[in-house]
Amino acid sequence: MSIIEAFFMAVALSVDALVCAVICGKRRLAPGARLSQGFKLTLSFGLFQALMPILGFMAGKGVVDLIKHFDHWVAFALLALVAGKMLKDAILGEGEEPVCAISWWAILTLALATSIDALALGFSLGLIYSSISLFALITGLTCALLTALGFCAGQWLSSFGRLNRLLNAAGGIVLLTIGLRILSDHQVFA
Repeated sequence: MSIIEAFFMAVALSVDALVCAVICGKRRLAPGARLSQGFKLTLSFGLFQALMPILGFMAGKGVVDLIKHFDHWVAFALLALVAGKMLKDAILGEGEEPVCAISWWAILTLALATSIDALALGFSLGLIYSSISLFALITGLTCALLTALGFCAGQWLSSFGRLNRLLNAAGGIVLLTIGLRILSDHQVFA
């Protein structure tokens, strides 16, 4: 696989993480928490996107057959959980005041949910290639960069205070849509 092919695959895998980073970034964080939260998101999303293809690559074809019937449901459930919280906050008007932090649980949940595609791709690449280390590195770095940019874009959007409830609702809907797309890709609705 060429570096260019790896980069384009990495960008495609990182789109969900980018969207989640924008949504997380738009939270009205206390000034001292912004850098910390952006770093946690960037590190978590980048690491998960780098490690999941390696795990998939190492696990091999046998595991694919075991988890392929429910991996999409896990991703959907994790995204739906976070989306439900965001929609609740939008409807009830919660989250208007600056909050201290995005919980590690939420960050790791989103990192896992957005990297399940990378795990599946790792399985597939394991059937074709003998090494995945360069791909994993490119994927992790690309995802980390897009996550940082997304978080900054979200912070900029949060400066429009009157839009906060609308942005919460939109973020929740986007996460649900990503989850539904994952189910659709696995032909759950067929």
